[in-house]
Parts: sequence; structure tokens; C-alpha cells
Amino acid sequence: MSIFAAFRPLRDRAVATMWLGQAASTIGEEVYRVAVVWLAVEAVGNLAARVNAAQYLAMLVVGLLGAPLIDRWRADRAMIGSKIGSAALALVPVLGFYIWGVSVPLLVLSVMGIAALRMVFTPALQQTIPLLAPDRAALQAVNGLIDITWRLARLFGPAVTAFLELFLPVIHFLSATAIGFALSALAMATIRDRLVDRDAKPRPAGGGWRGAWESMTEGARLMRRERIMGFLILMNALVMGPWSVALQLALALIVKEHNPTSFGIDGLAALAVIISFVGVGDVLGNLLVASLRLRRPLSTMFLGYVAMGGGFAVMAVCVWILPNPYMLPAMMLAGFVGGVGGPFFFIPMITRLQTVYRGPEIARVFRLRLAIMAAAMLIANVAAEPLFDWIGAALTELLCGLFIVAVGLGGHWHFRRLENRGTI
Repeated sequence: MSIFAAFRPLRDRAVATMWLGQAASTIGEEVYRVAVVWLAVEAVGNLAARVNAAQYLAMLVVGLLGAPLIDRWRADRAMIGSKIGSAALALVPVLGFYIWGVSVPLLVLSVMGIAALRMVFTPALQQTIPLLAPDRAALQAVNGLIDITWRLARLFGPAVTAFLELFLPVIHFLSATAIGFALSALAMATIRDRLVDRDAKPRPAGGGWRGAWESMTEGARLMRRERIMGFLILMNALVMGPWSVALQLALALIVKEHNPTSFGIDGLAALAVIISFVGVGDVLGNLLVASLRLRRPLSTMFLGYVAMGGGFAVMAVCVWILPNPYMLPAMMLAGFVGGVGGPFFFIPMITRLQTVYRGPEIARVFRLRLAIMAAAMLIANVAAEPLFDWIGAALTELLCGLFIVAVGLGGHWHFRRLENRGTI
């Protein structure tokens, strides 16, 4: 099957409109991420890492405690309202800039608020996607399209940032982000009728503390009901911790320490090129898995983690065994392989989630998935700092990669055995 089959759902006007809105929003978020880190580094130096950690804390709190309120909202209202709120929060540091200058507390408020609203928007988005897809094959393709907006943002976000820097001060990168959020809200509003499940009724939480507790824990009960789905979500969260350390922290330190250089590229430009090749692999992997019908989806999806972890591990090995100018091209190729692996797990996982659960159940389980993921990434990022001091960035990268490979091989072996027996 051609990889262009992944784009067939765009013939549906509603799917195309949602996709364009998501593309504007995700590219805006990538620009926002770069701008916030830059502004925070200029203001407080190394303490800027705490600004980034604040978003994981906000996601964890809202994911665990927000259900009694969020479950009262219809999905379309949650999506549109959260994007409008995100646009307003992106502008808060901009307004503060003209009163106090760069304000770290306002940056933290903005980061935590947008992260909290992401916990409202993303589960509601997952709940509405099955309404746009007539069958499972189309569902996987639509999931691939929505997922690719995040991967394209990772690929093109740095280029957009460089372009904006030509004529905008960094603080107004946040204004550009607000425009992206507003365009996303407008896109959702124009297809609102397609985002409403007439058969599903938002269920208000029961009264008192007992009702609130039941609402907060329903995602966990739903995961226990579908044990395979629960296992996949937990494995995904387990991998996201070392993934964030390997790609977002260790790789930058490796480039700074070992200075891979080739084609006249070095330093920050070398880091950007390696991450761009990860993004290219992400996009290609997305197109492949969105257009394929996997015969053994459960065991095959774990091979994606073998590729991802293998790519990270090889990047670490490259700095030990290869001299310049060969080190950088080898790391780029390893990053490409690692990037291909991610969608092979994520897209089948999301498609299965949207198949075994229905309506508001999808949002509740996905919100819990985001909370577990945020906890894993928060713990991993906090643990990374002493680990770098103890064993160094390259060895940390290697261990993160090998851990992901081990999860991939273990999951593949487990589900391949069950698939051969015909028990799943």
C-alpha cells in the first residue's frame, strides 16, 4: 500500500479542517517551547530547567485531580475552550513584558496553564477522532494524520523560529503562538457538528468526596477492565522517561562535550541537524504505519521501541568509536532510525484505545495516560542531573537506549508468543 494512502482522510473537509487547525497549534507550541526556554535562560541561567519541569507537574496534577470537573464538559466545548484559554495564557508574559520586563513567574504561570489545558484538549481530541472515521482502517489513518502534526512541528519548528527571529523580538514568539492557538479554536468551531457524539452524554460526577474519588479513579478502573490496553499504556509511560532524557537532555550535552562536526556544521547547528533527522524518521515512520495493515499489531509495535532505543544507543557509541568528520553523519543516521520507531508503537496504541473504549471513556483513559507519562518524565528529568555527574552524558544516553530496547524486545516476545497461540 502506498504511503500516500495515509493522506486519503484529508478528502473529508472536517478531517482536513481539524488537521490544519492542529498543525497551526502544534507548530505554535514548538515556537513557544523554544521562546520560553530562551527567555528563561537569559533571565535565570541554569535554573531555566525548572520552568520546563513545571509543565510536567501541572499535567500530573490536572490528570489525576481534574476529572470531576473536566468530565462535565462536552468534548467540542472542552477543545475550543482550552485553545482559547491557551491563547490567552500565551499572551500573559507578553503583557507583563511591557510592565516589568521578562518575568519568570509569569513564564511559569503561562507554561503551567498551557500544560494544564493540554490535559483538557488532548483527551477530548482523542474522543472525537472516532466520530470522523467510518472504520478501523480509516481510524488508523486519521490517527496518523493527527500524530504527524506533532512530528512535523518537531521537524519544522526550528525553521519557523529562525524565520520569526528575522523580524520579531523573542517575546513576540509567544504572540505568534497565541495566533496558532486561536486558529486551532476557529478550526474546531467550524466543524463543531462533526465533533459531537449525539449518543454520548457527559456524566456529571457524583456528589461529595465519594463522587469526586470515583470520577478521578475511573480511568484506572477502565485500564484494569482492558488489561492489554492498560499494559500498553504503562509500557508507553515507562519508555517516555528515558526517551525525554536521551533526546532532550543527554544529546545536547553529548554534542557540547564531543563536538561532532562535518560539512562545516558544529555546535548548536549540529544538535539541530541530529534532531531534524530524528524528525524526518518520525514523519516517515508515521506515514508508513498509518498506511499499513499490521497482521500482528501488538508484537510489531514493540519493534518500534527496539528501533528507537537502538538509535539512541548507537548515537552514544558513535562518540566513542568514530572520529570527526564521520561522527556527525553516523549520529544523524542513528537519529533517523530512532525516529522511525516511535510511530510504530504510538499509532497502533491510540487506534486500539479508541476501539476498545467508547465516547467519554476514551478521554478518561487518555487523560490518565498523560498523567502517568508526565510523572515518568518528571522523575526521569529529576534523576538525570545526578546521573550525568556520576557516569556522564554519553553513557546515560547508552543506558536509556538499551532500556528502551529491552522494553521493546520483552514486549515483542510476550505478544508474539500470545499471537502464535491465538489467545489474543
